[in-house]
Amino acid sequence: MLVDTQKIDELPLSTKVELMEIVMSALSKNAAEFESPAWHEGILESRAHEVHEPDTWKTFDQVRAALKK
Repeated sequence: MLVDTQKIDELPLSTKVELMEIVMSALSKNAAEFESPAWHEGILESRAHEVHEPDTWKTFDQVRAALKK
C-alpha cells in the first residue's frame, strides 16, 4: 500500500478529515466509472425503511457506543 496507516493514525483529527475530503473529492470525479457493490442496494433499501420507523432510531451517543465495541 502506498500510504503508511500508522502515519495516518498520528495525524490530528482535523487533518484526517481534510484527507478524507480530498479522497472523496477524487473518487466523486470518477463516479460514473464506479459501480456500487450488489449488497449496497439492500443496505440503502433497509435504511430507507428505517426513516419511516422512528422507534428504531438511535441517538448519537448510542451509535458512538456501538462503534466502540
